[in-house]
Amino acid sequence: MISSHNPGLTSGEIAALWSQYLSDSASVCFNKHMLMHLKDQQIKAIFEQAISLSENHLEKIKAFFKKENYPIPIGFTENDLKEDIKPLFSDSLSLHFINIMAIHGCHGYSGAVTTCTRKDVRDYFTQCMISAMEICNRTKDVLLDKGLYHRPPSLLPPDKPEFVKHDQFLAGWLGDVRPLSCIEITDIYFNLKKSILAKAVTHAFSQVIQSKKLRKFLLKAVDTKDKHIKTFYEILNKENLPAPPTLDAEVTDVTTSPFSDKLMMFHVGFLFSTAMVYYGTGFASSPRRDLAPKYLSAIADDTQVGNEWMGLMIDNGWLEQPPLGQDRDKLTMK
Repeated sequence: MISSHNPGLTSGEIAALWSQYLSDSASVCFNKHMLMHLKDQQIKAIFEQAISLSENHLEKIKAFFKKENYPIPIGFTENDLKEDIKPLFSDSLSLHFINIMAIHGCHGYSGAVTTCTRKDVRDYFTQCMISAMEICNRTKDVLLDKGLYHRPPSLLPPDKPEFVKHDQFLAGWLGDVRPLSCIEITDIYFNLKKSILAKAVTHAFSQVIQSKKLRKFLLKAVDTKDKHIKTFYEILNKENLPAPPTLDAEVTDVTTSPFSDKLMMFHVGFLFSTAMVYYGTGFASSPRRDLAPKYLSAIADDTQVGNEWMGLMIDNGWLEQPPLGQDRDKLTMK
């Protein structure tokens, strides 16, 4: 049945499209820099696909906004990328980077499908999700093929299904502390991998950023991620479980930035804001009482970094404002 009803974009649809425009315009810049210097042909092919997808997304989002008379976000352009600079990341770090970004895409697009109403917008984000899953699987296959993917720990199968029999299952400080569950291990391991990437990327940015004030902030952000890495390493180590290696050594010795300060700061903000979301998931799904304070502490740390980031972005005129709802009080003032 063909509907004659043609509704405008809802706030959920505007939010999803607006946020994606900023993220994809930033991704094009990062991915183009890496593509210029990649030596491995398998990895290059993935980046070519990712850039093509992002550029296609930007054109489709422009079409959505133009049809609804919404201004096109500024986002990031070729002015935020310098093409004559040596590589900042190794091939290995570049591959890990795009794998984690694809994971973010899978989560973000699935959320957009649930918050959007119009069929054409839902269809668009559904296709975005399928493409992100393809990139995620493709990067993981290449990481595995090259021996660069570190699998989460394996567990021995239990003899039979069991139910929790007493509240000792929740203990984490004293007494007979149970081993981590598969759910808790998965959250800890995934958050650790994200923290490892965030630290390496933020450290790389601190190495090349022009502003001394911003460099000081980035170094503080690096220390925050280092603290979280040590926290999660310690948890896994106490359980005699393996942890993934750090990626700091995969940053090159380049000291001239291929990116604008605005672009690097935007991405650091993205890494820290998404980290809080995933820490929140770990907190919500971890019954052991010793884990909750660690997640809450990590969220508090990232909130502090995020607040400072917000102030710096505003001071530099870099924080692009999303579309706002109408100020009814202002409209009724006479």
